[in-house]
Amino acid sequence: MSFDITKLVDPPMPSYTFALYSRDLFEKSKFKDYDSLLENKIARSQARAKHLAWILESGNVTRPHESKRDNGNVPKTTSVQFLNAEYIATFNLGTDDHKFKSSYENTCVYDYNYEDGGRTKGWIAEDVITFVLDQKTERILFGCGRDQTSGKPFDGDFSGIAGLGRRRAGGYSLPSQFGADIMAICLPDFFTTGKSTISFHTSPFKKKTSAKLLPNPALPLFYFVNLFKVFINDKEVPLPRNIGNDMNSRYFVDTGATFSFLPKGIYKVFRDTFRKEAGFPLYKSPPSQFDTCYKADPGVAPDFPTVKMYFGQQKPENLLFLAERLVVVHQQGLFCLAFMSWKNPVTIIGSYQLQGVGLTFDTATDTLSFDIDACGAD
Repeated sequence: MSFDITKLVDPPMPSYTFALYSRDLFEKSKFKDYDSLLENKIARSQARAKHLAWILESGNVTRPHESKRDNGNVPKTTSVQFLNAEYIATFNLGTDDHKFKSSYENTCVYDYNYEDGGRTKGWIAEDVITFVLDQKTERILFGCGRDQTSGKPFDGDFSGIAGLGRRRAGGYSLPSQFGADIMAICLPDFFTTGKSTISFHTSPFKKKTSAKLLPNPALPLFYFVNLFKVFINDKEVPLPRNIGNDMNSRYFVDTGATFSFLPKGIYKVFRDTFRKEAGFPLYKSPPSQFDTCYKADPGVAPDFPTVKMYFGQQKPENLLFLAERLVVVHQQGLFCLAFMSWKNPVTIIGSYQLQGVGLTFDTATDTLSFDIDACGAD
C-alpha cells in the first residue's frame, strides 16, 4: 500500500481555504494491507472516545498552565488538550525572513500529561499563514512541541494539529483565530486520494438540509446538535426525551472521531433494528471491535439498510440521509455495522458517517448545514 505524496500539487487557493486529504493517504504505506490500516484507525477512534468521555464526565475541556515569562506577544496562561486528526490540511506557516517569533526561554510554556501515559511539552509561538492567491496574511498563535512522548510522534508527513472547535473569544482554534463564524468542510472518503477543501468565512456548499447548533457553556468548543429522530429504513429507533437544556448536551458532531458512538441502551435498539432490517444471517465470529457483521459471497455487495437522522423536526429540510456505504464498513472480508457503543449518555456523530458530506458550520446563525455527496472518492 503506497502512494507518492510528493505528487500532490495543490492549486492556489482563495484566502482562508486549504486543500484537505484523508489521513490514510499519507499513512497507508506504513501498513501491509487495508485491514491493518483500518485497525489503526479504529484504535485512534477508541482512544479519542475515551478522552472525550473523560471530558464529558468531568466537564473539563482543558487545563490551564502558567508561563515562565511573558513578553507581551503571547498569553500568560494557555490550555492544552488531547487531540486526534483524521484529515490533513495543507498550508504554509511562516515566511523565509520571519521564523518563529517566540522562543522557549521567554514565552508561555506548557507541560501536560495524558491519561494514557503520554506527555507533551513546549511553548506558544506566533507566526503568519500566507494565502497564495492574494498574498493575504493571517497571524496566529500555535503550540510548538519541544518534547512529546505519546506513542508515535509527528513525522515528515505532517507537522501538527489544527483545532477546529467553535469560535469563542480568546480561543486557539482556527475559527477563533480567524474570527470566522462560518467554517465549511467536506470530508473526503477514507482510503482514497480524493481531495476536498476546508474554508472559513464563506462556504462553497449548498445548504440543502440543516440542524441547529446548540450552545453549551460547559463545553464551548463542541458542536452540539438538535437530533430529533433516527430511522433505520423506515423503522424508528427511539431516542430519550430531551427536556430543557438537556438537549444541549446529548448529541454532537465530531470529525475527529472515526465512527459514531451511541449510548449502550440506544445502541442495542439501533443494532437490533439494523439486524432485523438487514435480514441476513450474522457472522458468528466478528472482529473484536464490531458485534454485527455479515459474510458476503466474493464479488457480491449485498444491500444493507440506510439510516435517516432528523434534526429538530421530521421534515425533508432537516434530514441527514446516510446511504448504506456510510452505515457499514468492510473489514477482513466482512461487512460490519459502522457504529459503536459506549457507556457515556452522549451520542457522537463521527466522520465515517459524514464522508462526502459538505458541512457548513455557522455559529452566527447556530446552524449546521449538510450537502450530501458534495465531495467523494477519486
